[in-house]
Amino acid sequence: MKPVSVSQVNEYIAKKLRDDLNLRGLAVEGEISGLSRSGQHYYLTLKDADSMIRCAIWGSNAVNIDMSLVENGRKIVAICDISPYAKGGSYSLSIRHVEAAGEGDLAAEFNRIKEKLEKEGLFDRKWKKPIPEFPYRVGVVTSATGAAIEDIRKIITAKNDFTDILIFPAAVQGVGAVRSICDGIAAANEVSKSGLHIDTLIVGRGGGSPEDLAAFNDEEVARAIFASDIPVISAVGHEIDFSISDFVADARAETPTAAADMAVMDTYKLREEIDRSLEILKTSAEHKIDYERRALESGAELLRAGIRAKLAEASNAVDKALIVLRENDPRNIFSKGYAAVTDDKGSIVPDIDGIDPGSEYIIRMKSGSFRAAAVEISRDERKEI
Repeated sequence: MKPVSVSQVNEYIAKKLRDDLNLRGLAVEGEISGLSRSGQHYYLTLKDADSMIRCAIWGSNAVNIDMSLVENGRKIVAICDISPYAKGGSYSLSIRHVEAAGEGDLAAEFNRIKEKLEKEGLFDRKWKKPIPEFPYRVGVVTSATGAAIEDIRKIITAKNDFTDILIFPAAVQGVGAVRSICDGIAAANEVSKSGLHIDTLIVGRGGGSPEDLAAFNDEEVARAIFASDIPVISAVGHEIDFSISDFVADARAETPTAAADMAVMDTYKLREEIDRSLEILKTSAEHKIDYERRALESGAELLRAGIRAKLAEASNAVDKALIVLRENDPRNIFSKGYAAVTDDKGSIVPDIDGIDPGSEYIIRMKSGSFRAAAVEISRDERKEI
């Protein structure tokens, strides 16, 4: 048998599919997942409980479709044609009309859990714990091999050389993801209580389809986050993605990268601010010291001037006292020819009434003294001046 090429096989299958009238104008019911856009074209997956198929809405068809119906989690009925891609050996459905078919299962479950937990008060602001501004240690519950952990590591280490990172690996999608995430949160809290204190816990993963993010919409995960003693930052998917975890966590970050940025402060900028503040404080202190020094010197000069004035005043007082003393010094009086009369006891006799005729007295003069007897007393009849 002569072999055929891969291209020939793919072309044959593609032609068979295109020629099959049963694969034209199909009405396919399914739930939208993994919606994305490139230019004017939209790409998505339609899924049911057991299977999924890739679909596209080309720009030429999009203008005739109510695109408000096209969103992740919504169940639709799509009128479409088979669209084989021979070169890649694959096929998809080309959608040309969309009708609403009720709410998708994932979206319905999301709303059910959200409404239940909201009624219980788990979203209330009063339960939100503040995210520490200066964490010593940050825990991360996410996949150990995904892009999210690398982004978190990169951001934290780039802006902070103080905070340690503890990773609690968890499956973030698929079977067992819910239990794995809850176990990671519980493990982080146990470690924190054991002495290795964790200030902030980041719980999340990178972007994906609603199915990929489903674990973070699970009630059990939501309750584990709410029960955490460590403040939790929820970081699930991309900016446009919202999960139940976002509502129940203490803070929500748009992406894991944003969570890392939120969790720690920039220690390098902080050091720069501290250095600037120290320089300002140093300059201010120098100016204050200089001002106080000048004030002290001025005060000291005033004090010295006051002391000099007081000393001069005291000196003048002393000089005046000396003059008075000199003027009243008996020796000065004696030099003018006066004498002092004292009795035997050495007491001065100031008046003639103290002289007894016949008694002896000591007469003190400038150069000495002599003893004399009172022979005759004569009173001065002149009035006292």
